[in-house]
Amino acid sequence: MATKRPFVHPSRHGQVPDEPKRKRQKPENLSGRRSFKKAHPINDLKSQVRSLKRLLEHRDDLPADVRVEKERALQSAEYELSEALRAKKRSEMITRWHKVRFFDRQKATKRLKRATRELNECLEGGCEESKRMAMQQKVRDAEVAVNYAIYYPLERDYVPLFPSRRKRSGADGDEGGADEEVEREEQRKGDPEMLRKIEQCMGEGTLEALRNSKHLEINDEAVLRPQGALHSPAKIKKNLARDDKLPGDVHGNRRERRLAAAAAKAQAEEEESDGGFFE
Repeated sequence: MATKRPFVHPSRHGQVPDEPKRKRQKPENLSGRRSFKKAHPINDLKSQVRSLKRLLEHRDDLPADVRVEKERALQSAEYELSEALRAKKRSEMITRWHKVRFFDRQKATKRLKRATRELNECLEGGCEESKRMAMQQKVRDAEVAVNYAIYYPLERDYVPLFPSRRKRSGADGDEGGADEEVEREEQRKGDPEMLRKIEQCMGEGTLEALRNSKHLEINDEAVLRPQGALHSPAKIKKNLARDDKLPGDVHGNRRERRLAAAAAKAQAEEEESDGGFFE
């Protein structure tokens, strides 16, 4: 039990030193949530897939309906795992390249405004046809650059449009360094293939699909369905055909089921060998 604070007369407040202030601790659980971290869903899905695979590989005496049910559960778990891994990779890519994309978008937007202003001045002043076409192409390239920074596929490593480079120190002087920096600024980098793809999607109106990796021609199937994520239709058909060949009576103990399976296998071999070699 804490000790009671002694009473001090108001006339002696100046003579008695104040008690040291204690830091008030904040309660840890204000919202009622659990203090421990929740397990990652990817780990649970991996455990589920591993358990189902072991069950199907090591249990040859499973009834046909149970095997079909477990195979469907395995396919569903593998699909959910592939989607979870894809979402995790997408989140990592967004976090990694967010800052670079932001600065590229800012620079490309400034260039677009400057090119548009120059084109309007050219149209108002009545410039030559060749100069007007060159400025229109410059505006078009600036629009492609802006859309490149915004709609580049989120699940792929971003290739910067304007990669930052260190300035050369003092050899050419300040003026030479400034001119070189301006010249480098005018050179647009980036992925040439993706720039062409962006321009094509601008005409088709499919920029949002490209951003979500639904319009990629290269490795599109690998992105939407990772290797080994789902069983192929031929494998599923083979498993179902194997289940159909099982004997009709699948009940009883393990020994009876093994004898029935051996008898069915022997009967199938006899049916295959009835024709003989000279048929």
